Amino acid sequence: MLILAGHGVLGDLFATARDRIALRKERDQLAATVERLQTEVAVERAKRLELERHAADLNAQVAELNGQVEFLKARRPLAKSAD
Repeated sequence: MLILAGHGVLGDLFATARDRIALRKERDQLAATVERLQTEVAVERAKRLELERHAADLNAQVAELNGQVEFLKARRPLAKSAD
């Protein structure tokens, strides 16, 4: 009976150690996944900021071109009336 009780305790200790190893492995995998996802988020954030800057530059160019078009439209009737 004592042998069986001892075997149960050892079996429990072995299972507990095995569980700890499995949990550490899972924790390490999850930590690596979190780090990878944080890197991906940082890259996406940088891309978004660059795209926002580019969009702002393009909007400024559009505004400038629209101003030039309006200027040319305003001059066109003057040029026709001078002929």
